This record gives sequence, C-alpha cells and structure tokens, in this order.
Amino acid sequence: MVKQNLVELFNGMPAIVQEKLRPVMDNLLERAQDLDAAGMEDPDYEDELESITKEVNKVKYLNDQWQIMNAKKSN
Repeated sequence: MVKQNLVELFNGMPAIVQEKLRPVMDNLLERAQDLDAAGMEDPDYEDELESITKEVNKVKYLNDQWQIMNAKKSN
C-alpha cells in the first residue's frame, strides 16, 4: 500500500525530475515494498514509515522547486 502510493506520486512528477531523482525514488520504493511486506505488526513499522515519509517530503520539495524555477523561465 505504501509502495503503490509512492508509485502514483512519483509517476505524477515531470520526466526530468523523475530522471534526476531516479536512484532516490528507486530506493524509497524498495524500502516501501519491504515495509508493506513486513506489515503493521512489525515493531519498526512506524519508525520506518516516518523515515520514508521524511525522504519523500524531500523529493516533493525538490519537485516543487523545479516547478517554480521552470515557471520563472517560462515568464
């Protein structure tokens, strides 16, 4: 479930962002897949979910910054 949400989020980002952040996104998807496999019964589930969420927020921030820079170039 976590992985599917990340796939949808990452697929919605522009191709250039996906290209530049591919290694980071692949790592996050792998971690999310492992987290999904472990399930909520895993005692480290909440900590790992929080860690993944922090990294995803960084990716989202970079995407937002790229869109702002791209919008300034267009104007």
